Amino acid sequence: MNRTERVLIAAALLLFLGIFGLLLSLYRVDDKAASAEQPSVGVVLHGGIDDAGWNRQHYVGIQKAADITGIKVYIVDGVTLNTSKGLEALRQLSQQGRDFVIASSASFDNEAHKMWEEGFHTYFAIPKLEEQAEGCVPYLLRLYQAEYLAGILAGLQTSSHRIGYVAPMPKPEICRSINAFAIGAREANPQAEICAVFVGAWDDPRQEWNAAARLRDLGVDILNSHQDGMTVQRYADAHGMEYISYLEPYLPNGKRRSERSLATVLCHWDAVYETMFKDYLRGKLQKRYWMGMDVDAVDLGEFSPRVNAGVQAAIHRAKARIKGGSSIFSGEIRDNQGRLRCREGENLSDAALIHMDWYVEGVRFYEAAVVAP
Repeated sequence: MNRTERVLIAAALLLFLGIFGLLLSLYRVDDKAASAEQPSVGVVLHGGIDDAGWNRQHYVGIQKAADITGIKVYIVDGVTLNTSKGLEALRQLSQQGRDFVIASSASFDNEAHKMWEEGFHTYFAIPKLEEQAEGCVPYLLRLYQAEYLAGILAGLQTSSHRIGYVAPMPKPEICRSINAFAIGAREANPQAEICAVFVGAWDDPRQEWNAAARLRDLGVDILNSHQDGMTVQRYADAHGMEYISYLEPYLPNGKRRSERSLATVLCHWDAVYETMFKDYLRGKLQKRYWMGMDVDAVDLGEFSPRVNAGVQAAIHRAKARIKGGSSIFSGEIRDNQGRLRCREGENLSDAALIHMDWYVEGVRFYEAAVVAP
């Protein structure tokens, strides 16, 4: 072997080692689990970890997913919405080195945008599917699927044919849930009417109580809600009305579930958080996380003894259709102004659902009464 050949072989070996080293370094950057003893994420909750409903269920889901994936979670809770506290909490977690932060309310979208403007390149998971600021990862559960089943239950259970729904504000997430609930109710009972009241906030106990009182005055005999807390359920139970529990069973006085709670719209946030955390560890977050009954992320359960076997069977059949790929928003659908929104043989796309801003036939809105709790 002459000198020229030895030089060429040495150069080839150095090139091979260089490429191998580069690939190894890229792998380690991509796989965060390989470059940290215990990877971590930050979490901002707008309520306390023990607040029944939205906040507690997020906390439970995050902890389950963290245990499975080995991620360390740093939580800042009790963060008031629409104040400087949201921005302070996001800054605090980012300055501590958390490059991925979960914010449990869509209302933190603006704060996340300000963080990127300030040069914090932290990624934020925000439960809002519409277009968001740079650095935001949209996520949500397909709660409307469980609301559809709740609508079937309410439609079969009502005797007045008037069903009440207390909602925070006219947003696509709320619109989907009200519409799915109404579709289910009217499939089960064509005479059913959904009487709805907006209270203007995710968590306003006084206004929610007033809204429930207004709906009771209108003659509804079953109450449902899409609020973070349990005020509507508390009102219904105190006034002898049947109701749907939301996110977790309502326990009067913290004891046992009332038979007036016909069923519970259940969410399993660990399903989405486990997937999200695993993707984060790989360095490959998806553009959107939106999970439903196909992965058991949502359900309707905890049935009251008042719900007979025939009604439960009808709900289970509908659930099987959804898990089999059937769309709730399919076939001819008209809005409450009579306009055709979906034709026979068609399904509304995810894009149409994400931006939904109209209400189906059978939904009517009312103003809340002013009643002291």
